[in-house]
Amino acid sequence: MRIGDAIIQHATTVTKAWTHYQKRVIRTSGRASWRPPRAKKDTIKDIARRIMPEAYRMAAGTVGMAAPRQIFYAARPLILAQLDGEKDLSSVYFTQVLLPDYMAAHPTTTASWDLLWDDRGHFREPHTGQEIGLGTLAVRRYLAKCRAGAATELAVDPIGTDYPTYGPEHRFRHVLLIEKEGFQQLFEHVGIDTRYDLAIMSSKGMNTTAARTLVEQLPGVRFLVLHDFDKAGFSILGTLTRSTRRYQFSRQADIVDLGIRLGDVETEGLAAEPVQYHGEDPGQNLRVNGATPDEVEFLVDGRQRVEINAFTSDHLIRWLEAKLEAAGVVKIIPDEDTLIAAYRRACYVRRINAELVNCHARATEEATSIRPPADLREAVEAALTDDPSQSWDEALAGLLTEDDDAS
Repeated sequence: MRIGDAIIQHATTVTKAWTHYQKRVIRTSGRASWRPPRAKKDTIKDIARRIMPEAYRMAAGTVGMAAPRQIFYAARPLILAQLDGEKDLSSVYFTQVLLPDYMAAHPTTTASWDLLWDDRGHFREPHTGQEIGLGTLAVRRYLAKCRAGAATELAVDPIGTDYPTYGPEHRFRHVLLIEKEGFQQLFEHVGIDTRYDLAIMSSKGMNTTAARTLVEQLPGVRFLVLHDFDKAGFSILGTLTRSTRRYQFSRQADIVDLGIRLGDVETEGLAAEPVQYHGEDPGQNLRVNGATPDEVEFLVDGRQRVEINAFTSDHLIRWLEAKLEAAGVVKIIPDEDTLIAAYRRACYVRRINAELVNCHARATEEATSIRPPADLREAVEAALTDDPSQSWDEALAGLLTEDDDAS
């Protein structure tokens, strides 16, 4: 073997491992290089799990109940403060994913939580006309009555002592109109309606033609409007104070803007959220609907908005009570003639209710002595066949004879 060939052979043998390594580097040069595993960063869901109880306590306060978006407003700064970088948190993701997931995973912790979900439709019974909104408190009260069941024993309800009214006369002079569903449940829970003799009206989005008809045609009533501090909130207020293509007012309704306005945002320290505008500049629409230059700057140039949900429940009630008192909302006491008539009626009702006790005893004795017909079921079935629109108890009442009444 020539010396040159020997050198090449020896060098190839010695560098074989190094050559193999270099070929592997070339093959994998497009791949990411290996790095030691980094510590896992907390996700929004991880942080939400930690802060959710605190967020609920902040939102519900001593009132003990809150809307999901109120919890979102309490939770958002707590979550964002623990995230790296400029990030935001969607209210839809929080209220529809993070909050329900947390409640499902922590049933013991959240068992006492009272969340006010909006009405999302209505439920109506046949024949009775009983109708409820499919919201938290309405469903809760309905189910409680279902569980209690109807009284099957013979009983008589006394006549109520309430003075008969329909509409605002002798009953209320102010209507609180709020642009959202859900808060009505909170207001009723703390007695805003009864303590201030205040009717409460709510809507989702822009006021309908029916709502504006009610506002215009209820006589002697002031409407106190509670709205978000944003373009939609000003538009909702504007549709009550001026005619539009869809609705022409024949008279100016008595409208009071309770807020939220920029002064409330600053005084109450309410948190804003970012907003995006699409299409034409909203500034003109805001000015037409009563926004000040500073408010237009905040909403349009600042691209931010503030919802009623930015209030915690306690804070909202304190703020609203101060607004109602500033607006002159007081309890109703009618004129002297009405008071005298109501006093006499209360006296009449008291005596009637006393007589009902004796009447009830006699009627119970007579009713329990009646022998129902042996074919009662068949008779009810026949009556329902003749008129299927009846309920079973309507059909049964129609079977009573003069002998039954006289016995």
